[in-house]
Amino acid sequence: MYHKDMETHKGLLTHIKVFKEKPYAITGMLIWENDICINCVIKNRPFATYVLSLPMHQYEIEVKGNYNSRGQFDVKHMRIVNIDSYIALIGTPE
Repeated sequence: MYHKDMETHKGLLTHIKVFKEKPYAITGMLIWENDICINCVIKNRPFATYVLSLPMHQYEIEVKGNYNSRGQFDVKHMRIVNIDSYIALIGTPE
């Protein structure tokens, strides 16, 4: 269920970085929405594992969440917009 106060961004996935794995996972990703770079942080391990399996510069991702105190977009929900045969094979994170 989506909360009404969550923001939504949709853009091209261009970079992924694992910041920390233990005791809990924190993964970062950059998505480009038009000419704006959205710096996202993922704290959900299944979402992080999924994103790490995606090739860069190929998929448009829609994320829902809020900005944290560091200005990072904290991802709570995500989906692949341009589903192709690879995504059909591995499934979607929703």
